[in-house]
Parts: sequence; structure tokens; C-alpha cells
Amino acid sequence: MENVTIHVAGNPSAYPIEYYDAETGSFQGMIPDLLAQFSFQSGIEVEYYEPGPIDRREELADERLVEVLSGCNGTEVFQHAQGEEVVLLETVEAGEKISYKLLLTGAAPDGLKEELENFLTRTSQEARVGTLVEAAQLKQPMDLKSTRLAMWGMAIAILVLVFAILSVLRRYFKRVSGLIKEKEADALTGVGNREHLERAYKDEIHERNKTRYCLFYFYVDTEHIDRIYGRAQTDEYLRSTASVLKGQIGEEDILARISDSGFVILRPSEDEEEERHWFRPALKRIKSITEGEVQDDSQKIAIGIYRLKQEDNDLNQIIFNAERGAQFAYQKGVDFVVCTDDVLNALDEERKLQKEVRQGLKNQEFQLYIQFYLEAATERIVGGECLSRWNHPEKGLLMPSRFIPFMEREHLISQLDFYVMEKACDFLEKAHQDGKDNFSLSCNFSRETASTEDFIRTCEGIINRYSFPRDLLIIEITEGTLPNYTEKMRDAMFENIIGLRALGLCVILNDFGEGFTSFVGMQDYPLDGFKLDQRLISGIGTAPGESSLSAMIQVCHELDITAVAVGVETAEQAAFLRERHCDVVQGFHFYRPMPQEEVYRRISEEA
Repeated sequence: MENVTIHVAGNPSAYPIEYYDAETGSFQGMIPDLLAQFSFQSGIEVEYYEPGPIDRREELADERLVEVLSGCNGTEVFQHAQGEEVVLLETVEAGEKISYKLLLTGAAPDGLKEELENFLTRTSQEARVGTLVEAAQLKQPMDLKSTRLAMWGMAIAILVLVFAILSVLRRYFKRVSGLIKEKEADALTGVGNREHLERAYKDEIHERNKTRYCLFYFYVDTEHIDRIYGRAQTDEYLRSTASVLKGQIGEEDILARISDSGFVILRPSEDEEEERHWFRPALKRIKSITEGEVQDDSQKIAIGIYRLKQEDNDLNQIIFNAERGAQFAYQKGVDFVVCTDDVLNALDEERKLQKEVRQGLKNQEFQLYIQFYLEAATERIVGGECLSRWNHPEKGLLMPSRFIPFMEREHLISQLDFYVMEKACDFLEKAHQDGKDNFSLSCNFSRETASTEDFIRTCEGIINRYSFPRDLLIIEITEGTLPNYTEKMRDAMFENIIGLRALGLCVILNDFGEGFTSFVGMQDYPLDGFKLDQRLISGIGTAPGESSLSAMIQVCHELDITAVAVGVETAEQAAFLRERHCDVVQGFHFYRPMPQEEVYRRISEEA
């Protein structure tokens, strides 16, 4: 029964057998010392449950919060006791035989009685004290009062000897306790580690109080901080975060750092509204951390909140639920997500899709969709942007929002990027064989894909299998790949753009205006065009928005770069762009994305 914790409800007024000492705030006497010896010899951890001057044994037995009722003399009646008892001391007082014993409650584990009785058979001091006290009561000398005092003095002397021995044991226990605390501390931050959380959960969370608790998972994007600022700044950020969280928790809260990117707080919370807001002061302080250079505007932390249910028995599963919520919140750019059944079901469905996506690519379940590009002046179709749809065998046609986020997160997006490029090349090859060399296609490449060392080699391997004119294939690179990268990454990106153009492909910067490379990027990178972000187009109709957009189009013309406006949804926007001599437009005002077969039919009719 090692590594088991037994909770005891004590008798505060059975001096000197067992009593509550207000000075130390703990139970003292023969029984507590015997239980300390028992704990040392058996490896079973014994703790008095909330020591105090009030006798709470009946209440704690009724609520099944303790396994043992102590200091019982045989006259008390308690509910939820199994009837199993362990006699510690038998004596005679006023001619009446009295037994002091332990009663085991319904929460006691199997085998506890046997462990206690085996211990008592080996405890010679307790047997001697019991014999001396009983002999003193039965002898009845002439000077009964003085004899009793003498015998009690002898008994107390023996108890003092026992207490002295046990005081040595207490010092040993304190040393052991210190070693346990050291073992359960996170080396970097000083807060508890996962082992600490597991022990505290085992000690504090019971069937009756489980549903009062919430687990808060604080997810820190250490990968981002480490990549941009280095490990030293990441460690400093984690230490500062731990310090803030330590200042936020209460006496009943359990704080632990359980992974490189995860802090957990397990705390009782009765009010659902309160549990959504108590952490906000801490979150505000964490966001304002300015140690070193960790001060960029990108999100670094998010929280998943999971309320424990009666059926929850696996701490690892509880943590997993809250962690998924925190990562989901981080991906959505929000501070926190409450892990309701609906949220967890949606995340479970996403996990299922993650397992199926590789097979979906292998089975050619992803279909090529194309949204037309038009010449702004004439509204003539000149090309299209390649998009993807997943024709799932069970769920039907899935939009990119259902699979792109987790493919990026799970580092699967490169497979999809090159899959779509292969489809685009196949489309252009068919058009070329049919004499249609006036229609171009653009392929989007993710940040991850476009910055790899073998990017150019992979692109070259694909296009070399085809004979269509190379300038009909356009590679779109998102502006977000350029800022917030190390110098090495920026150099690699520059080399990749040079390599694409050496292959004869066109390169355009996607979502220009969304990041902050802006006009500097137009000068630094050898590009063929810029796609003006939809948020810029939505500014048409306002003086500041129109001025900014007009300036960007003008700069593109002066640098001999094609200006492509995306997200055009109204006739007013189309007219404005035409008047400002924007080169190419795209949007729902003209055409929605279509399957590649329908696109091919359309361009064949217009040829």
C-alpha cells in the first residue's frame, strides 16, 4: 500500500491520548505520534484532515472525506464506519474499562486494518504504556491519590521518551519532505512540475469535490519566441510568466509547469462567469512582459478552460482536453476557449480529419478549384488562382478552412502545396496541347513551404515533367513570410525567389498590405506583381482608403510591377480600380471559384 495517502479525523479533547494544540495548529499526543511511526514504517502517508479545536469526526465521516476516525473510546456512534476498528490503548478509569481505538470509514482502502494491526504488534512502547496505566488503575494503594499521580508520572515519562524518539523522526520526515519538494519543482521557473500536479490531484481531488474544480491550461508559444529571440529570452519569458501566475493563485489553487510550453492551474470555482475572468489580470501582466526584446505584437499565450466532470478519472485526459482548447484559442487569436462538449467534439472531428488527410492526398480526394483573374480595363479573363477543396468520402466537399489550419499546424501543408502545383501544371499542359497558351495559373505557397532549402529543387522536379510555357505558372508568396524572420531565413527567401524566376516562373507577393514589409518589400525583392489585400479594397468609398490604394497602384506602375486587386465584391469597387488603372482584378463580383473542369470548358468557349 505504498504511495497511498490516509486522511484522519482527530479527537481534539482526549488529552494526553490525542488533542489539538493551538500553538502548533496540529494534533498532538500518543495517537498522532504512533501514526507518525506507522507512516514511517509502512510507507503510507498519514495526514490529519484540517486540524482544529472542533470535533468534526462525525461530519467528515458522513461526507466520506477521511479514511480513519481517531481517538474513539467506544461510546461514540458514527455513520459510514465499516465496523472495523483497531484498538490502540486499553485502560481502566474510575473502575470502568476504556479502549482508545481507530475506526475505519467507508472510504478506507482494503488492507488498511491489517497494516495497522501488524504495526501495533511491533510497537513495544505502546504495550508498556498501556500495561503501566492499567496496573496503576487496578493496584489501589492506601494513598490512592499519590499512587495514581506517581503512576501517571511514570506513564508521562515514558510518553516523553517516545515523543523524543518521534521528534527525531519528525526531523527526518521534514528532510524527506524537503527532498520531495525539490523533486517536484520545475528547475527553470521554481513552480511545481507534472509530478507535483499528479500528487496534488491525487491528494486533493475526490469524488465529492471533483466537479468544483476547473483546470486552466496556459499555452505559451515558446517555439515562436525561441525562433525570433533565442532560448535565453524564451527562458526569461517563462520565468516571468511563472512569477505572474504564482502571484495570481489562491491557497487552494495548484500551479505547475508540465511541459516546455504549458502551465496548468487547477483551482476550485463555483461560478462559471468568475472562472472566465479571474485570470484576466494575470493575462494582462503576462502580455505586458518587456524583459529583453520579447515585445512584438504577435500573440504568445492563450488559455484553455476545462471544468472537471464526475466521470473524469484520468488526469492526463483532463489536461489533454484543456490543452487542445488552449491551442485552438491560440490559432483563432483569442485569449481563451472554454472546452465545452461542442468544442471538444469539433476538435475530435479535426483530429479524425488529421489522420485521414494523408490518405486523402494519396487517393486524389483533393480537387483543383480555380477563381478567375480579369483584366481590369476590359474584364477579360486572363488567368486564375488555384484553390483546393477536399472531396471527403464521408463528409462531402470540405472548404479550405476545415483542413488548412491543422495542416499548417501539423506540418502537412507542403504536401498540399506541391499537390496543387502538380494539378496546376497538368491543367496548363492540357491547355497547351490544345493550343490555349493565353491563360495563366497562380499557386499559393505557405510560409513553411516557401522557406525550405529544397523548395526550388522540388518545384523544378515538377515542372520539368511538362512542356507548357513557364511564364504561364505564377508562384504566390505570402507577405507574412518576410517580416519577423531571422536574417538567414530572409536570405533563403530571397534566394528562392531568384531561383523561381531563373526557372522562368513569375512570382507575386500575396496579401500585400497585410503585413508591414510594404513599399520596402517592393524594392528589396525581384517580383513580378503584388496582390493588394482585400482590406485595402474594402477601404474604397473612404478618403483615406482610396488615397492609400491609389498610391500603391501608382508605385506598382512606376516599378513596372503588376497590381492585382483581390476581394472585389461591388460594382463601385470595380469602377474605382478601373479608373485608377489597376492591372488585374479578382472577386465575387466577377466569378466565384469553380471546379477545374468547368473552368476549362469556359476558357475553351472563349478561345
